[in-house]
Amino acid sequence: MRLDDDQTIQAIGILADVLDRFSGMTSLECTLVSKALRQVQQTRSQIGMDFAARAFATLEPDIRRRIADDATDAAHEVSTTLKLPKLRAPRPSNPQAATGLLGAINNRGSRPRKPV
Repeated sequence: MRLDDDQTIQAIGILADVLDRFSGMTSLECTLVSKALRQVQQTRSQIGMDFAARAFATLEPDIRRRIADDATDAAHEVSTTLKLPKLRAPRPSNPQAATGLLGAINNRGSRPRKPV
């Protein structure tokens, strides 16, 4: 992942927005990850990204999957609303990698949009 890529930074912001809206027993952990991602957006720091990835990894796998799904939906909405080109990134070859932070960021646009 390249932190000097504007689409990557945009995807990080979308993921942070989704984490901000997440509620329940893990909302504090989600807030921590969101704040770490916002820091990455501002600084484009690899150290910050590593911290955010470690924080994201502490969330339960099903929570990470739900967050990734919500972030994918949000990315679709943003690209449709603003008429932006689809966000693309290499897909992880390891299916388990899709539940990590990089998977959540890279997962944008990889599954069909839910019917409205």
